[in-house]
Amino acid sequence: MEPAPPIDPLKPLVDAVTRTRMRDMLLMAIAAASGAWIAPLDSPAGGAIAAVAFVATLRLVMPKGAWLWRAESLLPRPSNRPESALHDARILDRLPIPYLVLDAEARVTSCSTDARALLARDPRGQHIATVFRAPAVLAAIDSALADGTDESLDFTALRPRRRQLHATVRALKAADPTKARVVLALQDVTQMRQLDAMRMDFVANASHELRTPLAAITGMVETLQGPARDDHDNHHRFLGIIERESARMARLVDDLLSLSRIELQENIIPTGQENLALIVKEAVSATAALATQNGNTVTVDLGSDKAYVKCDRDELLQVFHNLITNAIKYGYARSPITITRVEGNSEQIGIRIQDKGDGIEPSLVPRLTERFFRVNKRESISRGGTGLGLAIVKHILTRHKGRLQIESVPGEGSAFTVWLPVIDVKEDPSDV
Repeated sequence: MEPAPPIDPLKPLVDAVTRTRMRDMLLMAIAAASGAWIAPLDSPAGGAIAAVAFVATLRLVMPKGAWLWRAESLLPRPSNRPESALHDARILDRLPIPYLVLDAEARVTSCSTDARALLARDPRGQHIATVFRAPAVLAAIDSALADGTDESLDFTALRPRRRQLHATVRALKAADPTKARVVLALQDVTQMRQLDAMRMDFVANASHELRTPLAAITGMVETLQGPARDDHDNHHRFLGIIERESARMARLVDDLLSLSRIELQENIIPTGQENLALIVKEAVSATAALATQNGNTVTVDLGSDKAYVKCDRDELLQVFHNLITNAIKYGYARSPITITRVEGNSEQIGIRIQDKGDGIEPSLVPRLTERFFRVNKRESISRGGTGLGLAIVKHILTRHKGRLQIESVPGEGSAFTVWLPVIDVKEDPSDV
């Protein structure tokens, strides 16, 4: 093992002087002059030596000689991050999530813009119990503050209006219990729950509508195979029931398939251009046999001016076929049915189908376009109705940017007006 090199006691001083920069030398000169002036050792030379020794000592401590940099490093300096916490808060506030931050006492300390819009007020500074009167939410927040337990739940908010909300409670733990925080994230699921309810109602209603004729058919078949096997006198009646119920099921399935197809295309804008009067006249011709059978007189007055619409011809034909058929079925027998053109603004045209019948109660009019809704279910079934005709009309008109206006007076009859946007056509397609 080699012996350690001898230590030179002057080497640190030599290194310090060697690394001294010009400003360090200037600083030492100033210090020497000051020391000689003050002369703490009763002589100018002694004061200068003391001052230089003091500066050299500092130079050894700070070998880089970065006096100014060392001084600045001891002072508090602002963060180089842009607005730090304030910037982070702004980022969180712009997230498309309604959320609230609660302190250890369950008071709202922070609230996002979307949360304020959802609550229609600013809840900051308030206790969460004054924001939501939902025991399940309050219990979840208490549990998060006490045990750090996370939880997700659904509840009903009554203010500012009744809504279904999904809440997610997340605890932010801290060593000091008084510093604990809770994040409450909210999601408005009202529309989702309504769609789920509508879907379940639709399946239930469709199943019920199909089950009834299927049960009748099954019963007639079992009767023909069993007790009425040799009852030739009643075979014709039983077969008539089977035929009628089979036709009812076929109509229902056809309407369900039509409604499903229309809903799939509801967001696809039709591209065809048709003369609306020709479509209406074709629908009148298609229902002429039914009108004659019921003794109805159908009067059509669409004026001489042509009106063109952008449409799917088959779908609009189905709209007027359904409305004219309803006027025949639910109007009085041997009563007149009038189909007239109604002038709207320069961008719309209306076709009104008016019947004479029992009419509809005003409170029931808004529900007429609901699936499977019937004013009189027994009468509707006896006349071959499926409860889907006006729902189909509504969806077709929605796709065509149109609307259905319903007016009815009990004891006098009903009027259904189809409003559609018109287009300018330089050349008549029917003349090509």
